[in-house]
Amino acid sequence: MREIILASHGALASGMADTAQMIIGDQPGLRVLSLQPGSHPDALKRQIEYWLAETSADEVLILTDLWGGSVNNALLGLTQDPRVHIIAGMNLNLVLQLCLSPEPLADVIPAALKEARQGMIYGNAVLACPQAEDELF
Repeated sequence: MREIILASHGALASGMADTAQMIIGDQPGLRVLSLQPGSHPDALKRQIEYWLAETSADEVLILTDLWGGSVNNALLGLTQDPRVHIIAGMNLNLVLQLCLSPEPLADVIPAALKEARQGMIYGNAVLACPQAEDELF
């Protein structure tokens, strides 16, 4: 069983989860943690530690908003648990792929990251030169 935690500064994680579930339906294994003003990122880490102690999930994926940000930095130590995988720089394409994939995380993460990166497109360049669209990726 896989659990996915979206963790961010502010409401980004909540909005990402809402949007993903609007597109692919309810995801019971999807959780949200948001660092609010005045809160400390270590509080998020403690929440996940307590939850990890109680969950029966074989794989736990934590998607954070920003590599080097306080949320990501606070949670990186959780990778000491062999079930935990952390990816920074979440985007909707990545969230959708990882929610829908039944394959083990170690097998699916590299391809999901590649596809998520390829999903970022500078629209102006595509419109200015549609025949060279393949060169923009």
